[in-house]
Amino acid sequence: MATLKTIAIVVVLIHFVLDVYCLSSDDTCRERLDNLEKLLANLNDKFENHQTDNTKVDAMFKVIQDENSYLKSRLKSLEEIVLTSNRRTEKLEAKIADLDSLNWFLKSRLTTTNTNYSFDEKYSSTLFGNLKTYESHKENTTTGPSTTHGNETKIQRQTTMLKRKTNQLEKKPRASNEKRLLTGIQSTSTPFPDEAAFSAYVSVHETDISKDFTIHFDTIVTNIGNHYNKHTGIFTTPQHGVYVFTWNLYCNTGGYIFSQLVVNSNVVGAMLTDAVGATDIRSATGTVVVEVNQGDVVFVRTHPTNSHVGNLRSNSAWRSSFNGWKLY
Repeated sequence: MATLKTIAIVVVLIHFVLDVYCLSSDDTCRERLDNLEKLLANLNDKFENHQTDNTKVDAMFKVIQDENSYLKSRLKSLEEIVLTSNRRTEKLEAKIADLDSLNWFLKSRLTTTNTNYSFDEKYSSTLFGNLKTYESHKENTTTGPSTTHGNETKIQRQTTMLKRKTNQLEKKPRASNEKRLLTGIQSTSTPFPDEAAFSAYVSVHETDISKDFTIHFDTIVTNIGNHYNKHTGIFTTPQHGVYVFTWNLYCNTGGYIFSQLVVNSNVVGAMLTDAVGATDIRSATGTVVVEVNQGDVVFVRTHPTNSHVGNLRSNSAWRSSFNGWKLY
């Protein structure tokens, strides 16, 4: 009985194995083989399509990478162009500010020149009138010989003096007035018309320090030749030569000031007065030796683009000053 059961189980297992491995019948096995071949062919087709798709994706990815690199390089070029343009704009704005300042300065000098020239004309007219009066007086003198001789001698001396002054006024070129326009010479005479040396300082604290601010050193210590203008803070060179300029600025605690020495519109010196982290005021001094031409204007200003923190300090204990003299 047990043997029969065992034989039955073996037969069932054999049929199951034959069914699984296509051994049940020839038709069934062939159909399954055909299905497997079709399935394998489909898988091959899909694999080839997948490889093709991968190739396309790789090509597209490379194109995107190339475009990305190009856009990055283009963006960098545009950033450099914008930066260069901004710098040029800042320089142009600084030059415009300098020209505006110079224009205002020249206008004020023109007004002074016209006033001085009008005074010279009036003075010349007065001298001519006096000369005619003396000549008329000389012609009309009818006193005795000795008295007449004395009067004539006196009148001759006075006439000679008046003629000399008149000739000086007539020979004085109109360009001298134009020279005042550029050099800042005032109507009062000076003992050193062609020499130049000045020293001036700021009398009070400057609380309104802004960008591109011309510092007015409003208290004059020395001004040989009268070529420094305390109202504008500008020194005008009377002659071509080599000049020495120094400027000293004090800044309050925790602040800083960028300053420049400018000839016309050209920056020839720069300085930073830095009191950041200090427990007291700090100062800095700049010195420049520069060749300049007659009529050039020289002044100290704050930086036209850099920011400034704190005030410009100056009092009796320490002076923010501006000095200059002709070397040779």
